[in-house]
Amino acid sequence: MVKAEADRKRECRAEVLETLVELYLRLNGYFCIRNYLYHLDKSDHEGLRTESDLLAIRMPHQREALSDGTVQKNDIDLILPPEDPRIDCLIAEVKETTVEFNAPIRKEDGWKIINSAVQMFGALSAEDGSSEEIAKALHRQINWDDWPAIPTSDLPEKSKVSVRMPVFARYSAKHGKNRKFINLEHILEFVFERMRPGQVCSPYPRDQRFSNWRGTTRRIIDFLDEAHQQKQTATVDMLLKRLGV
Repeated sequence: MVKAEADRKRECRAEVLETLVELYLRLNGYFCIRNYLYHLDKSDHEGLRTESDLLAIRMPHQREALSDGTVQKNDIDLILPPEDPRIDCLIAEVKETTVEFNAPIRKEDGWKIINSAVQMFGALSAEDGSSEEIAKALHRQINWDDWPAIPTSDLPEKSKVSVRMPVFARYSAKHGKNRKFINLEHILEFVFERMRPGQVCSPYPRDQRFSNWRGTTRRIIDFLDEAHQQKQTATVDMLLKRLGV
């Protein structure tokens, strides 16, 4: 019973943090699939190969322009440079305590799982070996001890596509000193600034009569609204506590 409760709490914490990252990516112009499952075929054992917390894709000319001509600012720590013409594909992991990918993706044939994700984006050809080449390059990088940059691969001579594998984790996460990652504290700060009332978007009712946001995303925004009203600094620990996980 104790283990079951611990597992439930761990899953709830993971859902909150994955939803926070999904909101962050959404505000930066990415289309996202959260909790992407890699299935086995009927000839294999029952179960799944593994899952990715988020798959996300952003087009090179993405912009969110308001009716008055204002263009919402994106996070330069995340997006490719504005002059970069490539489609940006992300295979992302959200971790609290360590900067790494799931064991099935890291193992010897884990490149096949990465290849499945790359093919899911549909931006690279499987027939000419492009997706496999990208997947094998990424697999090598995520198994290095050090990541001087977010693991990234592209084929500039074949396509205008970049595939990156970022990890989003707490600033104190294991391996954080020698592996490039995006910390969850930074993400929360960005979302708090973009979502707070008084920003460039026209204010809209945020009470229960309206369904502008739903589910865990709505609870995160309610927390941020409360922090703003009380003139408090929003932290990841406060968020998890407020949502009861």
